[in-house]
Amino acid sequence: MRDAARVPRRPVVAGGPMTEAYPFNLNHLRYFYEVARAGNMRRAAMLVGISQPALSKQIQALEDSIGLQLFYRSSKGLKPTPDGETVFSHCERVFGHLRDLEEAIELMRSGSAGRVTIGAIYSISTHLLPRYIRQYHELHPKVRFKIVTGRSAQVLQALREHRVDVGFVAGRPEHDDLMAMPVVDNPLVVVVAPGHPIAELAAKGPVGFDVLHRGDMVAFDEEAPTRQVTDDYLVEHEITPRVMAESPSIEAIKQLVREGIGFAVLPRHCIVDEIECERLVEVPIRGWDLRRYLYAVYLAAPDLPPTVKQFVELIPKPTEIGAAKRDAPGAFE
Repeated sequence: MRDAARVPRRPVVAGGPMTEAYPFNLNHLRYFYEVARAGNMRRAAMLVGISQPALSKQIQALEDSIGLQLFYRSSKGLKPTPDGETVFSHCERVFGHLRDLEEAIELMRSGSAGRVTIGAIYSISTHLLPRYIRQYHELHPKVRFKIVTGRSAQVLQALREHRVDVGFVAGRPEHDDLMAMPVVDNPLVVVVAPGHPIAELAAKGPVGFDVLHRGDMVAFDEEAPTRQVTDDYLVEHEITPRVMAESPSIEAIKQLVREGIGFAVLPRHCIVDEIECERLVEVPIRGWDLRRYLYAVYLAAPDLPPTVKQFVELIPKPTEIGAAKRDAPGAFE
């Protein structure tokens, strides 16, 4: 074992206060521990890899430093004194904890233990992260996860303040101190409730943009970047809907759409279950191509811890990565 940090001892001063005047070396305790276990100096010297005279001097130095006799010495060998037995029982706990620490450090180095703190926008934390975490958990069941949700700007701020290890955001951040890796090609699609007039039209085939003009809409709140991206796209196609309800919550928007309040533009990955169960209908619109990439983001320096690096590497990448039309730097959900 390498020389460890020196630790304070309690000097033997009758009635006096405890001080740090005479520290002893952890290696001394290791030598004492091995001698007490072996029962004689020769066997212990072989175990610790030093000569018998050198080991004897180390034990004597420990006894001198703490002011206690730890062994009875005789021709038959060494036997711990009552004080030596007390010191030995503490050593067993100390070196047991050290073995546990060594195992824990090795697990962390290998990425098999530790904790990953993830910051993510709501849609990713709800609809994508559980799958990623399950896949990683199957490989490394001792790694723990903590998930913090917020909008992209909040996630990036938490990343810079080291409150999260990795972030998942919508839109590509343009900052020299960040590394961004695209993970999901994220189409934004039009959805309505089954039975909605637009759904009935779409049942016959793709419809034009005009079906949305002056139509009732359920939207994100005005501060949401996804709302801004959607509004710009509709304006570009000369579509002016009537916003009947708005909310920062995707789940609330989906419920409002199911109640027939109006159409909504939502990330496709957030409505997979509703489409499969026919609680919502995706409307095919000719020429509609609104999409944003979702990114995994982490600090450019320092290097990622092994657990975080392996988690990021496990995330599947989009089959094709290209420049998304509405993927402007700084446009975050």
